[in-house]
Amino acid sequence: MVTIAQALARATSGAAPVDEAAASLRFEAELLLMNALGYSRASLLTWPEREIAPSALASFEQALSRRLAGEPIAYILGIKEFWDFDLAVSPAVLIPRPETELLVESALEIVAHREGIQHLLDLGTGSGAVAIALARAAERFRVIGTDLSCDALTLARENGDRLAGDNLGFVQGSWLSHELCAAIAEYWKADAAGLVDVIVSNPPYIAPEDPHLSRGDLVHEPALALSCDDKGLAAIKTIVIESKRVLKRGGWLLFEHGFDQRDAVADLLRAAGFDSIECLQDIAGQDRVTRGRLS
Repeated sequence: MVTIAQALARATSGAAPVDEAAASLRFEAELLLMNALGYSRASLLTWPEREIAPSALASFEQALSRRLAGEPIAYILGIKEFWDFDLAVSPAVLIPRPETELLVESALEIVAHREGIQHLLDLGTGSGAVAIALARAAERFRVIGTDLSCDALTLARENGDRLAGDNLGFVQGSWLSHELCAAIAEYWKADAAGLVDVIVSNPPYIAPEDPHLSRGDLVHEPALALSCDDKGLAAIKTIVIESKRVLKRGGWLLFEHGFDQRDAVADLLRAAGFDSIECLQDIAGQDRVTRGRLS
């Protein structure tokens, strides 16, 4: 029989003790072993001499092999923390990242002090992370998350059913096409034109030739949600143009985008009749979210 301490020592045996990568691998090995055993981290560290059942050891070693092969740990565990909750994730969706919480913060800043029902859209919702966070913020918010991917929407609905209430729904479609707008109107039982207060989106914004797409977790994430044509701006251009089909005058459009796309995104919004355009920086100090108000 193998003990907890022995299993963790094996997992990091190939890395130098003071190496930063070794510390990261040790932490991830602990997470994988916790998952295999159903233990908390405190239990894992309190009883390192406890023996591991063969079935749990096999599960841990299989998961560790997947991680060493480069698969994101969020996909292996099937869960990722976002905002103030844990989301189920799979290779059908992007892994939610802390930078995207800036979209939630900015949207809530816009609507938090307004009275009455507020209608919000999350375009390209993926796992449902942003839509769920907005729906949980206040019962008076009416939130719809949209996505082109059926697999993504299945997962988003599962997350929404578990984490949010009746003020959250999901609709399939491409950005704000006429067909999607019709589906939104049917869901809300109201004319969608001029109804929406805030649109948020974390669209694909990486250029197809960007070398980052062949590195790290991005290799395993859905390409459709990561990159698009026109130097990564094609989706943003489409959303800016189509947003006016549903956004009310004085309503806001918010995007996550690349650190070097600030000026291009601002130009697109300005040309489409948006004002009060502002770029917000993420926790790393990078330009990350731009918002504008429809004049």
